[in-house]
Amino acid sequence: MAEISLFRIDFRLIHGQVIVKWLKQTPTDRIVIIDDQLAKDDFMADIYRMSAPPGMKVEVYSREAAVAAWKKDQMGRGRLFVLVKTVHTTLALKQEGFGIREVQVGGLGGDSGRVTICPGVTLDERDAGELQELEKLGCSVYLHVVPAEPRLELREAIERFATKKK
Repeated sequence: MAEISLFRIDFRLIHGQVIVKWLKQTPTDRIVIIDDQLAKDDFMADIYRMSAPPGMKVEVYSREAAVAAWKKDQMGRGRLFVLVKTVHTTLALKQEGFGIREVQVGGLGGDSGRVTICPGVTLDERDAGELQELEKLGCSVYLHVVPAEPRLELREAIERFATKKK
């Protein structure tokens, strides 16, 4: 049975310095990307596989396939670095039985109606509510963009969101 070394929400998935820095700090045997759209696009999935450091295996799953693989044997052996693009996907995974205990929010891009909480992370009402729901379901949730910066606990992030959205 595999162990989740890091479960990260980052809309960019695998990218430059951040992923390299986190991989250096996180004992990982393989990267697991869970994204319905990417799972249907072999060309883009290959781009992400090629973006990983040499020798690092990257597996791409749809949400449904990831939950099935987790329920079967917790995705085999080893230590997993799990990446998803959205809070919504993370909540659905947790509700469907994927073994998430801790969630690191590392990158949620900007858009209309979103509030910047810290550099690289914005929230809207839906994200804020779904992150709080994850916490109610037993997940430890925090924001942490890069290892050199301090992490921000969800409670503080929600306070910033409430203050800034006014």
